[in-house]
Amino acid sequence: MIRKEWGWWPLGLMALCVSLGFGRCARASEGVSSLARILHFTRLWRAGDEGQGVRVGVISGGAANFRVLARNGILPSDVVRFGPGRGDEGDWMLQVVHDIAPRAVLAFCPGGAPLRTVACARRLIDRFHAAIVVDDINPQPVSFAPTAKALGYARLVRDHPGVLFFTGAGNNGGGYYEGAWHPQVVTQGGQRYDAQTFGASARPYDRLWVGPGARAVVLLGTNIPPRASGRCSEDGVPTRLEVTNRKGRVLAQTIGVCPILQVRLRNDRSRIARWRVLVLRPRRPWPQGAIKLVAIRTGLGVSPLWLSDHTGGGAGNSATVPGVMAIAAVDPGSGDHGQYLTEPYANSGPQCLDYADSLEGLRRLQPPVCFRQPVFAAPDKTRVAMPAHNGRGYTWRPFSGDSAAGPAAAGVAALLWADHVPSARIEALLKRTARSQGPPVGWSPRTGYGLVDADAAAVAAGVLTPRIRPAPHHPIVWRAGRAAYREDRALLAGAQAGDRHAARELRNLARAGEPLAQSLLGTLYNRGWGVTQDPRAAHAWWTRAARAGVVNAIYNLGVTWLVGRGATPNPMVGYALMRAAQRRGFSFPPMRRALRHAQTLLSAPARAQAERLARRFAANPLRIP
Repeated sequence: MIRKEWGWWPLGLMALCVSLGFGRCARASEGVSSLARILHFTRLWRAGDEGQGVRVGVISGGAANFRVLARNGILPSDVVRFGPGRGDEGDWMLQVVHDIAPRAVLAFCPGGAPLRTVACARRLIDRFHAAIVVDDINPQPVSFAPTAKALGYARLVRDHPGVLFFTGAGNNGGGYYEGAWHPQVVTQGGQRYDAQTFGASARPYDRLWVGPGARAVVLLGTNIPPRASGRCSEDGVPTRLEVTNRKGRVLAQTIGVCPILQVRLRNDRSRIARWRVLVLRPRRPWPQGAIKLVAIRTGLGVSPLWLSDHTGGGAGNSATVPGVMAIAAVDPGSGDHGQYLTEPYANSGPQCLDYADSLEGLRRLQPPVCFRQPVFAAPDKTRVAMPAHNGRGYTWRPFSGDSAAGPAAAGVAALLWADHVPSARIEALLKRTARSQGPPVGWSPRTGYGLVDADAAAVAAGVLTPRIRPAPHHPIVWRAGRAAYREDRALLAGAQAGDRHAARELRNLARAGEPLAQSLLGTLYNRGWGVTQDPRAAHAWWTRAARAGVVNAIYNLGVTWLVGRGATPNPMVGYALMRAAQRRGFSFPPMRRALRHAQTLLSAPARAQAERLARRFAANPLRIP
């Protein structure tokens, strides 16, 4: 049945305003308006759809301040709770769902350990009769088998095909290498070992890179067939795991029959740090199985793994399985014509499983089965009520990470469910109508099928009538006009001299879509001229200008990718962008030296691939990542 739209102020938000008082509502509605602007659910609200009666279960660490929030009308008092847990993240997740679907029925269960999280999901389904379950519990990937949460959720998906499951894509930006055993002979302490090394050979994936001022956590382990307990099987041969610097000094090591080594690395230098990871065994051959390296990223500009090729694994969240929709977080403040940047800590895909559950226990998959996770993207930084530092009341603050993105997508699903869209169709409709966040069109490792669009999905489902939309924005390759060039350069010079008005005017021009101003604003953020220095903002503005064909922005963007300033270090993409700028006629004296340095970071096959990318970027800047 097609719904008719009515009114301009949704009842849920109006009721919230009455209960809070309009001063508090003004602050609370900032989060709602931001979500509505990006997720496009205002037409559904105007048609009277606010998630009526849909049961949504939330799993997180705790909802310790629920009573305060319910007493102040921020959350409904009838939320079903299976315990308070510890912390407040559950309170915040409930608020995000409630902001989007204010008339949905909510429940909370405190998770944590993988088995406890699975038990919570089962309790929400069996006792609360949840139609939608969303959690933010993302255990670290393990090197020898799937996580207990992945196995448990696989059973839940199989047993409850009518329930929609959402989870965060992961805040660690992690990935892993899994490949065949390629031993090299290494002599250490008078002992000869067969060794698998990462960082010593010319192959691109063998490098462990961490950008300036960034941190990394590396989890390394062997991946031979596990016993029934889930631990790796024992063949009686001890294995040594090491992390060394480039000079061979051992930073961390462990030895054992089934060793696991976790080490935290920090780069306090002003340039990229490179480490080596080694797996050493005193005899050959390697038993049945493979080597897996798990690396987890924290901080800006970190690339613990260079996964360009020769990898049998993926860079996803091992907590997810097919049938569970992993949601990546995008920064709502980075919007430009409907395009948003993913948060730096958001994981990318695909997700790969190398073991499966069967009647006989864990069964190794050859090769690993990879599937498209994350599935969608949704905004984070939603303003929610958080406990005040003085312990009295609460303050409105942004809620960041995939913990906020997951419940945002779940809230949209609740709106569609309330309009009697079958659960089996909701995921397919959201995939078909999601707004792509840049090349490639279709599924992307960073944002899945794109940004969730509630109203578009409702139109595709026949719930809302179609309306004529403006044609999508496609930036045209831009060429500098002399007058505009002189004016913008004058603003840049003023900002460099400390004129904040010039910096503000340049920012306004950039936000209005002028490519040259966008390029120069990137320079302001990179240098800290008239604005707070922000390498990531510089990278974002240079990306927009580069896609419009501004050649110096293409070159600058290449440098950021090369050195990992405001972006994950990626020498192949960095070199390709610098060469693309050169192909489009950009040249200045230090450029050749910079290109020669970039070439030394790439093997011959990687350089050939980078040249192919350069030709593609030069021919069509819209393909620039």
